[in-house]
Amino acid sequence: MKGSRPLSVLLADDHSIVREGLRFLLSTLDDISVVGEAADSTGIHAALGAQPVDLLLLDLGMPGVNRLQFIRDLRAQFPRLKILVLTANVELGTIRSVLEAGVHGYLTKNDETGELAEAIQAIRQNRTYLAAAVRFAVDGHDRRQATMAPEADVVSPVPLTRRERQILTLVAQGAKARDIAERFCISPLTVRKHRENLMRKLDLHSTAELATYAVRLGLPTG
Repeated sequence: MKGSRPLSVLLADDHSIVREGLRFLLSTLDDISVVGEAADSTGIHAALGAQPVDLLLLDLGMPGVNRLQFIRDLRAQFPRLKILVLTANVELGTIRSVLEAGVHGYLTKNDETGELAEAIQAIRQNRTYLAAAVRFAVDGHDRRQATMAPEADVVSPVPLTRRERQILTLVAQGAKARDIAERFCISPLTVRKHRENLMRKLDLHSTAELATYAVRLGLPTG
């Protein structure tokens, strides 16, 4: 992303007025070229396939965008692409999940406009940028990434499947069904089914008892 040529940016938001505003803001910054716009996931893929793009400015709420899987797919298909999320979503689990999926920055639509320039400068320097309003959500993020690893080793007196071990680990850290579902790209209903199986196997009767059992096994909590 360094060099003499401008930073090429693709704007992805399903509201044309938002794209227009972003285009204007970016026009005030040096060495940035808006090379395209997209209103849905199909448009994003078409634009990325048509020309080189350095930075995707992505709204998480766009039609056809299944958050985590969409981001993972983009990272796999376009490994040199940087992704800066710009969204109204400030839900803690979403912020952590999309960071773990591989985005390079997270801005909210309530942030000061100056943060957009700061975020782009950070990404140019290969640094992850988090809006000041959401930094609380990832305090200790590196620690949580280690403790929430899906391969966490759980030694239970009752044999558990790999997925049950993973879910028990996350339950111990207070993760909700929706957060766990997004992490593993499964439905919240499937998460609840695994949780019910865990309680049946372990003769426990609530999520609180599951968490207590996990603590007894020595699992990290958060």
